[in-house]
Amino acid sequence: MKINQLLREIPYGAVVTTAWLGVRGVSTDQARKLTRSGWLRRVGHGAYCRAGDSLTWESAVFALQASSGSRAVPIWPGGQTALSLHGFNHYLALGFSTRHIFGGAGARLPRWFRLAEWTAETNLHTVTALPAELPDSFADHAPANKGFTLQISTPERAVLEWITVAPDELLFGSALVDTFSGLNTLRPRRLQVFLEACRSVRTKRAFLVLARHAGHNWYGRLDPTRLDLGQGKRQLYPGGRLDREFQVTVPEEFARGV
Repeated sequence: MKINQLLREIPYGAVVTTAWLGVRGVSTDQARKLTRSGWLRRVGHGAYCRAGDSLTWESAVFALQASSGSRAVPIWPGGQTALSLHGFNHYLALGFSTRHIFGGAGARLPRWFRLAEWTAETNLHTVTALPAELPDSFADHAPANKGFTLQISTPERAVLEWITVAPDELLFGSALVDTFSGLNTLRPRRLQVFLEACRSVRTKRAFLVLARHAGHNWYGRLDPTRLDLGQGKRQLYPGGRLDREFQVTVPEEFARGV
């Protein structure tokens, strides 16, 4: 491949891997030569970008998504990070500098990703409670001042991901509760599908309590009777009150039937 053609194919601000380059006929040796000639910049073992491009954590995520050999999204921004990218960041607490990346069982971040300063602090969550193959799980996101798009969790999926990985002591903290207050545009049909497919009883019960408390119109269009909510009582908040509808111990202001 000619140098000019290769540089046109590498999106501005993107990281690409040797696997991505190999598909386009560029060998590892050729990538090294292009680096020595000043056309590419090596950002770590097996990872390159166009010389002179500025990089962010999104550049690194692009490399992992673009190098996937399957149609399935291998790793994606989810949880509170996806909600922020969808525009709900004004409901999130200040200081959300950690990026939350999700993947299926066995997902990992390569060493160059973990060591790069420009990727910021990143947490990788391997979550199997919510299958990645569910329809409407992902949406396109175009990072500012970059020449590529990413697949990120839709808001309906992202809020369930956040609850899944949140420790019990943060389930009813201001970050999640305030965010729920702004989630008035969620799609109930999509939520219903996700909730029915979700394998975590804890996630489903906590979501229903938080959603009921927020009081958005879409909550009334959900059908909890179609969900597997498990058996018996669960404690989500030490020292709280029992919510008799969903059989979980929660802060008093969230409980019903007490």
